[in-house]
Amino acid sequence: SEYAPELGFLPGRDFTTANVLANWYRFTDAHPVFRRVWPGMLAFSTFRNSDGALESGQYAVWWQWETKAGGGGWIEPKYFHEDVVTPFTIGDVTIPAGRYDFADLQLALSMNSGARLRTALDFRSGTYFDGTRTQIALTPTWNASRWLELGADYQLSVLRFDERDERENVQVARLRVRTALDARRSGNAFVQYTSTTGHLDFNVRLRYAFAEGTDLWMVYNEGLDTERTGDLVGTHSPFSLSRSFILKYTYTFGL
Repeated sequence: SEYAPELGFLPGRDFTTANVLANWYRFTDAHPVFRRVWPGMLAFSTFRNSDGALESGQYAVWWQWETKAGGGGWIEPKYFHEDVVTPFTIGDVTIPAGRYDFADLQLALSMNSGARLRTALDFRSGTYFDGTRTQIALTPTWNASRWLELGADYQLSVLRFDERDERENVQVARLRVRTALDARRSGNAFVQYTSTTGHLDFNVRLRYAFAEGTDLWMVYNEGLDTERTGDLVGTHSPFSLSRSFILKYTYTFGL
């Protein structure tokens, strides 16, 4: 009854969090390739107030770098703890209730952010609840001209739970378009498809800047159900799950 699909997660209540995040930056001016390199760490813990149990935890260390050409990356081993009270699903896979400890290793690389054609890579692999997860994400971008940028995002998560003979391949694909005719007129659009739900989502935003702090926005959103799975009595969900058109005007008053 507490599942909120529009949020994408289960909302929490009656909990206490304790979080620590630290980085130690070191600039390498004399190095021919690296601008700076640094280690870092995080420790995020969430405790249930009712019994004081650790409900969710993430703990990681990493080594990160930036290059003088504008690229960068990091390598990060990470450890997780999850106390699942209520089973939940990921596509056709069900995660049973229970306490889980698992870990993975992540490698992220990005090219020069100023290059006309560039991409970023994010790869991680390890255990996942009572199974395994291998995930790869690519984000290529092409600046076709001074007015037009085209991009894409693709993420594949391969989930395997051999003891329960369950598996799922989660795919998320997105296409992005950004354009700016001049300093006043600009627009953004993207379309996204998620394999586990069969949903196709659209978002278009047009902006006209009359002056600094004064803007007119026109926003169009629509979500489509490409599978339209029926229930037990044969009733199918609508093809268009939601549609909205928003007109927003902002004006900044000088005081």
